[in-house]
Amino acid sequence: MLNYKNNNLVDVKKITLFSVFLFVLSSCANKIPLTSFEQEVPKPAPVYNNIDHWAAHPDKSDYSDIKPKNLLNDTLSLDSVDVFYVYPTLYFDGLDWNADFNNKKLNKKIKHLALKNQASVFSGLAKIYSPYYRQMHFQGYKDNINGLKAFDFAYQDVENAFKYYLENFNNGNRIVLAGHSQGTHHLQKLLNDYILLNDSILKKIKLCYFVGDVFIENFAIDGFPFCESPTDLNCYLSWNSFPYGTSYTHKKSDFVSTTNPITWRNNEAASLYNMHKGILFNNYKIIRGGNKLKQEKILSAKVNNGLLWVEIENFPLFSLYNKFLKGNYHALDYNLFWMNIRENFYLRMHKK
Repeated sequence: MLNYKNNNLVDVKKITLFSVFLFVLSSCANKIPLTSFEQEVPKPAPVYNNIDHWAAHPDKSDYSDIKPKNLLNDTLSLDSVDVFYVYPTLYFDGLDWNADFNNKKLNKKIKHLALKNQASVFSGLAKIYSPYYRQMHFQGYKDNINGLKAFDFAYQDVENAFKYYLENFNNGNRIVLAGHSQGTHHLQKLLNDYILLNDSILKKIKLCYFVGDVFIENFAIDGFPFCESPTDLNCYLSWNSFPYGTSYTHKKSDFVSTTNPITWRNNEAASLYNMHKGILFNNYKIIRGGNKLKQEKILSAKVNNGLLWVEIENFPLFSLYNKFLKGNYHALDYNLFWMNIRENFYLRMHKK
């Protein structure tokens, strides 16, 4: 295990993967749906007046409430903020184009991976609402016919959940949209197709985390700008993490702006190592570099050609992880910057 003491990496006896790596590892054995979208029997829809149809909700105890073991004394707090969080694709091994939202095995992944590693970054700072939805199979991203239909089918759940939330739970609070991967794509569509058409709702949206948008050349939005500074509101943030030096075939003009979640700017300046606040690790502790006596380098990031380049040092045997990650840190978009996200969220939303 990686042992944590006095904010330092002090002893290495055995290296284990981040639990969130299962986002990627699960995909290694993914199956392909056997029929067309039209041939499938539609799964029953979630009913959002039933609290059990929410993965996270302020009126029940769930994994979004958990704080890292060495952050239990965190005193940051905010009033009148709601986070509407939509989790990423975790449906890899089914044979249908859309998941059953009552799938117990899938819902366990949602709780232990998505809520615990991602949505928890807002724990104690906001009321967190995350609807179960009939998510599109991972293979939908590779099928332009069935995939598009399955995506739109899943999106209807997200939109219905958001409408129910607005009518029954919001109570005038400020709203933050947060997603990852497929969840981000649904939130982008929600913003474009519903929220921007309703000025009274748009005024409530203070910030959007459009994280892990793998198809980053596809998203551009009129009427809701990109965040340019660490304190901007009424704007969106977006990044997708890769090892330092990763190249991408698209032209630079094809990409939307990318946020550096350490500096919170979209220029190409690399962040200093001592600006990084901490990684949420698999033992559910925050791992930081250095202390007052000695600064250990762990992580630096910079924006390059629409990607977020991440350089990691003094993290023993991390190179071994790359063969599992396939040269892509997409699964760790929240974990790698967990403390920076949390502290910056407080900084932004603390402004009235």
